[in-house]
Amino acid sequence: MDAAMAGLLTAAVGVAGTLGSAWLTQNRGDALRREEWERQDRARRAESDAQRADTGRAALRESYTELNAAARHYLTTLSDYYHALRAVSDGVPQESVTADETLAAVEAARVEYRRLYAEAQMIVPDAVLVEVRRASHRLGAVYGALIRLTRGTAREGDDLAAVRDAVQETWDVLARMRVAMRRDLGTTGPSPR
Repeated sequence: MDAAMAGLLTAAVGVAGTLGSAWLTQNRGDALRREEWERQDRARRAESDAQRADTGRAALRESYTELNAAARHYLTTLSDYYHALRAVSDGVPQESVTADETLAAVEAARVEYRRLYAEAQMIVPDAVLVEVRRASHRLGAVYGALIRLTRGTAREGDDLAAVRDAVQETWDVLARMRVAMRRDLGTTGPSPR
């Protein structure tokens, strides 16, 4: 091989090395930029997921709070109606609020509770929904007994004493529902009535 050919070959190898080095540097830079972009994208997605989870947790907490308040209000109106019916059956003169007005309050509370119960069925986890359903069933049973007593269509076992006992038992069912909700939210401790 003559000197010219060796020089040409050396120049070709030098140019190829220079071009190859630039290409490798460019590819490595692109790979590093792509890795950084993917890392930032993962971080953005994780932050977005965390915000969605926080928003979902806040919505669940709000749903639990509203459902709990509505259930307690519904049961309170049922208890008030029980007392109004009791007063009528005992021959006590009507006070300022009549049984009809108390029944109207029960119906309004029932409508609100049912709305919130339907909403809860869409977002509440199954473990909590078991207790929510139990509470709803108990509230419906008390309501049904009171309505049957009002309409004179009482079934066997429907009387004011049974309703009084059912109201007391339902308070305990609502307390269990509240405990399940608190457990799901990660809050613990005693749950007063």
